[in-house]
Amino acid sequence: MPSTPNPRSLTIKFKGLSDRIITNLSISNAFDPSKPPTPQPHFFETTALWDTGASKSVITKATANSLDLTPTGEIQLQHAGGSDLVNTYVVNFFLPNKVGIAGIVVCECKDLSNNVGAIIGMDIIRMGDFSITNVNKQTMMSYRFPSIESIDYVDYANKLKFAGVGNNDPCPCGKKNTIGKPIKFKKCCKP
Repeated sequence: MPSTPNPRSLTIKFKGLSDRIITNLSISNAFDPSKPPTPQPHFFETTALWDTGASKSVITKATANSLDLTPTGEIQLQHAGGSDLVNTYVVNFFLPNKVGIAGIVVCECKDLSNNVGAIIGMDIIRMGDFSITNVNKQTMMSYRFPSIESIDYVDYANKLKFAGVGNNDPCPCGKKNTIGKPIKFKKCCKP
């Protein structure tokens, strides 16, 4: 039987509606988290912007310099302003609530606004389950790593909409057959 993953999660609640998702982030040189590294790695504390439009995660040149990172290669990085040949690095990311992701290949970018030291792109977001909600005009972001199940808001809405309707009950949509008799739920709108 395959082992069940041990997911870690984080939830960030913002005051009011937020136009960007920014979280705390610790970054270190890459190491195997299952083996205590010697010497203890240096961690750089910064903030990260979560960007579903970025295919790869990036760190700023200042972040790379603070960690004294050695480039592992170069890549042509496409961005809103064009493209640049930039260094790549292998690092570990540590998000709030002990959500750690090891061995991430990140690209270097120019300095970002608001003292943001990294962008978390789809390479990390797609490894887990990610949602943003805005109930009562309060933004909340939740992330779980690794991904362990699908979240389907359509299925959830249907369960609420059809709660208590039996298979042989008339369908709540009110549809009738050709002779005017209500169609059973199981033959009509049952998901």
